Amino acid sequence: MKPEFVKYLQQDSILIVEGETKKKVLDAIVAHACTRCTMEEDQIRDAIWKRERMMTTGVGKGLALPHIRINGFPSPLVIVAVCKNPVKDYKTLDEQPVSLAVFFAADERDPEAYLKLLGSISSRLKEDNVIPSILAAGDDRAKIFDILAAE
Repeated sequence: MKPEFVKYLQQDSILIVEGETKKKVLDAIVAHACTRCTMEEDQIRDAIWKRERMMTTGVGKGLALPHIRINGFPSPLVIVAVCKNPVKDYKTLDEQPVSLAVFFAADERDPEAYLKLLGSISSRLKEDNVIPSILAAGDDRAKIFDILAAE
């Protein structure tokens, strides 16, 4: 069975980002998120940075999981950002650079959907070789999508 989060992921929601800083990577994610939903850019940006100030979303092993809950968010959204240049200033829990950021957003009033997304993304990315396979795929969005969607 495909991971739950894949139903909210499309190939054009896989970004290959040049940014070498946390700000540049999150800015790229926010800009793309605005094209995928009806929320305003400032609203998404404010929510993502508010979450980062609470605690870093850099979970370690090259992975960041920036995530937000916004009241009235239209439907869950997932964006994958593959960083061409490791992001050294992300301030991860293991103090290692980030090479992959998976952003997700959901309605604040639907904690079940939010937790399902979190669990589904976390489970898939914890599997052996998933992150290395994504990074090895380079700019090939179709291949990255297939890796994430594999059963």
